Amino acid sequence: MDIKPVPDSGFYKTAFNLTVLIAGLGYFVDTFDFFLFLSMRVPSLTDLGLTTDQITRTGLLILDGSILGAMIGSLFWGVLGDKVGRKKALLGSILIYSLGMVANAFVHDALTYAFVRFFIGFGVAGELGLGTTLVAETVHSSKRTYALTFFAAMGVFGVAIAAISLEFVDWRTSCLIGGGLGLLLLLLRSLLYESSIFLQTVKTGTRRGSLRDLFGSLRNLKTFACCVLVLAPNYYLTGFLLALSPEISKFTDVQGTIKANIALAVYFTVSVLGDFVSAWLSERFKSRRLVAGLFVLGNAVLALVFIQKLGLSPLQFYVLCAVFGLFNLWAISGTIVVEQFPTTLRATASTASLNFSRGTVILTHMAFLAFKSSFGVINVSFLLGTVIIGLGIIAIWQLPETYGRSLKGTETVT
Repeated sequence: MDIKPVPDSGFYKTAFNLTVLIAGLGYFVDTFDFFLFLSMRVPSLTDLGLTTDQITRTGLLILDGSILGAMIGSLFWGVLGDKVGRKKALLGSILIYSLGMVANAFVHDALTYAFVRFFIGFGVAGELGLGTTLVAETVHSSKRTYALTFFAAMGVFGVAIAAISLEFVDWRTSCLIGGGLGLLLLLLRSLLYESSIFLQTVKTGTRRGSLRDLFGSLRNLKTFACCVLVLAPNYYLTGFLLALSPEISKFTDVQGTIKANIALAVYFTVSVLGDFVSAWLSERFKSRRLVAGLFVLGNAVLALVFIQKLGLSPLQFYVLCAVFGLFNLWAISGTIVVEQFPTTLRATASTASLNFSRGTVILTHMAFLAFKSSFGVINVSFLLGTVIIGLGIIAIWQLPETYGRSLKGTETVT
């Protein structure tokens, strides 16, 4: 396969470019998959014969299986991205995802459903971290957060397509649409440039993509853990509060029926604005950490409001979900993560940490299912939010400021 470096001395001159567009379509696939499952959770499991009492527990177990697959897949694709290149790893990732989505359309029992979703999670795991790494390595530092914001904006289209598809076709057909979109993206990725920074590292012969370097060093392990926790509050919102908004809203006296797909759709739509605000603030204050900290605190206040018994109407509830989007952490946190590690570990660390952040949802779900009967839905939601958001703030405090940091460098951080 022909490996073409980015033109113009290795960097694009604009924040929105070919790499952002094509790599961003991977985030499109990621959000499409996440939104589609959460939206089709009830109708698909009902179609498979599960009762109302079984749907919440089984749906969460299947979702957690998918996230577990993503955590395992993130290590595989991340190492591959550091060893053979970001572009080649992205090609493999989207192929596995596409085959999995096609298979998802033909499941007829919950066990097979769970296995296929695990396989899909394994495949889609590479999209976010590898795409983030490739985008970050192909633009100048002053445009990095804006480029990743455009990258994240592509995810909104994934939500929109998933939402629209479920309004007009059944869940099985929606899965086929997802698989088809993935195969189309596989073809488009032949146009991608490889990162010049990565290609320069290859020439040095330096060891790349070593899990021993990542997890065997106390300093690297601490940095990795902090990177995981920085983005965890975002997944507490999307993977817990909004994903379970139909159930949680019943305990907060919302005057009507709430749909998770609408709650997530309005959140993701407004999140684009939140990402641009975070990019602008980051440039204005010359700080990633300050903006990330402010956004985490904003989410903390909104989460506290979310679980209060305010007797909101469905419209007011969805407006609150939209306001959450203004404090979306993805662009600023994703920038912080890719700026923490050298080129030799960047794909591995970025892909793994972003997916392990998502993996915190598994622990959240387990705690929720274990304690909701004893302590109540609202109390458990509050305690979980306090722990996750508190750890997120501590993690931001522990990480060094990376504003303006060059991503060139092949040394291994120890």
